[in-house]
Amino acid sequence: MAAAPDDYDNERAPLFSALEEAMRRALESYSREQVLERVIRVLPAGGADPDDAPKPGLHGKVEKVSVSLPRELTEAIRARTGPGGFSRYVADAVQERFHHDQLGDLLDELEAEHGPVPDEIRQQTRRLWPDQSQ
Repeated sequence: MAAAPDDYDNERAPLFSALEEAMRRALESYSREQVLERVIRVLPAGGADPDDAPKPGLHGKVEKVSVSLPRELTEAIRARTGPGGFSRYVADAVQERFHHDQLGDLLDELEAEHGPVPDEIRQQTRRLWPDQSQ
């Protein structure tokens, strides 16, 4: 016999409460970037061994690629980074976006398995990170 929806929500509540408390403690002790870096480290990298997952920053071999960016943006980045910092700046931005996408994939998997995150927890998260847009 399947559990009633209220029973299912009651079973999930301790899990979300524990996760919420762990995130709150982490955010009180570390910067948001440090917390995200640690969360990302445990994400599976396409089924590969997590120890083989790329680490933040430019490590190991690099590949030269060509991208098109608005001139105003490239000028602003060069002005901000100075000589030799452009590639690092762009790589960091792309890596941050990639990690954000991975977190979105993880959220989708968790929601598929456990159902959507309750609105109350989403609101609490927004209060913890008010500068993050949806």
